[in-house]
Amino acid sequence: MSDNTGAPSDPAHDPGHTEPFGPPPGTPESEGYAAPSALPNYASISKMILIAGLAVTTVLPNLFISNLIEERQQRQDGVLQEFTRTWGPEQSLYTPTLVIPYQAGERPRQYVKIAPTRLDLGADLTPEERKRGLFHATVYSAKVDMTGAFVIPAESRLRDFVADKDGRFLWNDAAIAFGTPTSLTGLRAADNITIDGTVTQWMPCLEALRQDAACKGAALVLANAPISPAVTANTRVAFKGGVSLRGTGSFNVQFAGKEMAAKFNSAWPSPSFTGNTLPDNSTIAADGFEAKWQVIEFGSPRITAATSIMDQQMWKGATIGVDLIEATPIYRMITRVAKYGLLFVVLSFATYFFFEVLSKLQIHVVQYGLLGLSLSLFSLLLLSLAEPIGYTNGYLTAAGMVLLQSTLYTAAVSRRFVPTLMFAAMLSSLFGFLYVLLGLETYSLLIGAVALFIVVSALMVLTQMVKWPVRSLAGPAQA
Repeated sequence: MSDNTGAPSDPAHDPGHTEPFGPPPGTPESEGYAAPSALPNYASISKMILIAGLAVTTVLPNLFISNLIEERQQRQDGVLQEFTRTWGPEQSLYTPTLVIPYQAGERPRQYVKIAPTRLDLGADLTPEERKRGLFHATVYSAKVDMTGAFVIPAESRLRDFVADKDGRFLWNDAAIAFGTPTSLTGLRAADNITIDGTVTQWMPCLEALRQDAACKGAALVLANAPISPAVTANTRVAFKGGVSLRGTGSFNVQFAGKEMAAKFNSAWPSPSFTGNTLPDNSTIAADGFEAKWQVIEFGSPRITAATSIMDQQMWKGATIGVDLIEATPIYRMITRVAKYGLLFVVLSFATYFFFEVLSKLQIHVVQYGLLGLSLSLFSLLLLSLAEPIGYTNGYLTAAGMVLLQSTLYTAAVSRRFVPTLMFAAMLSSLFGFLYVLLGLETYSLLIGAVALFIVVSALMVLTQMVKWPVRSLAGPAQA
């Protein structure tokens, strides 16, 4: 284009002139020049979005795996319920009670119950693992020994608890009652109780009393303990006996007396003590546990009266117990592992990204996706392996398989020894850290939060090694 004189116009002053993209050829700036608005291929915005999308997408397989874990947990619970029906329920014992019938005319018979003033109780639990296919339940056989004494107050004191004061106590029909809320599964014919030196057999409540109303509300057995009609204040009735029981999962004792010393023994290595009174001292080792309780209730032993043997007003004292829990609850641990699935993928993708940045590698988005898929299989492999071989062995095997697969794939992608070694070290450290973290109950949240803080700090340091292109927002310099 020229002016009116025919001379060529100055391109710098020609508003219609467009300068080619980039500096003119031959200028110093042309060497290694990249457009200010463009990012390098390895860090293109579209690729970063795709990688982030892939990382988020890996959550979906974990959701399906979580549903599968829940389904397997339900089947495990079903097996537990089956053993509860066929072997025995969670046993919760009512400690022995002295029962004295009281009859007032034609009115229904009442029963005055007296709690023991002293009880020494020992329970030896023999645990077993019962299986149905890949599922299992912890059951036990319990041998319970009891020694104690009842102190009977004066008859005038007992009459304070009955409705009709004109009745009479049937001292000859007195008995010691013992039972559980559900079932006395495992009770043997040889089980008996010695009352004031006399060996007496346990009898089912209905067989002893022949009254449905008196026996409702619990599974009860009775032993005859006739008392002399010439009872005086503070008459003492001593007893010593034992019972055999079978149960599933938990063993508990509900005490209604004045003083109790209890001791539990078992070969189970991972007990959880329950109830409103914890052991005074306990010893837990790899070959089992021993726990001791000393319970003292100030005041007189409880005395109640009702038309039935079972009276909830009686059981307001100490409750002690133990759950024979799994040392490593498989499904709960696998659920927690699945929740960390995204962390595995994010750190692995970040490692690949920095390989691209620092080692000038070119890694395709599809290769990121295959790596994420490999890592997503970890929870599924752990679930399928932990059921037959246990959580620890399953974790080591599943982690080894995923680590080997991902490392070999990284070696094929990078074709370099150092990046492959770095990736293997990162992933194996993550597997090891997660195993230790999940094994911590008290400080798992604290240690996990601190570890994530350190990881984010490390990523912030590594990003400083990347030369991030910056688009200039300033306009062209004015002449």
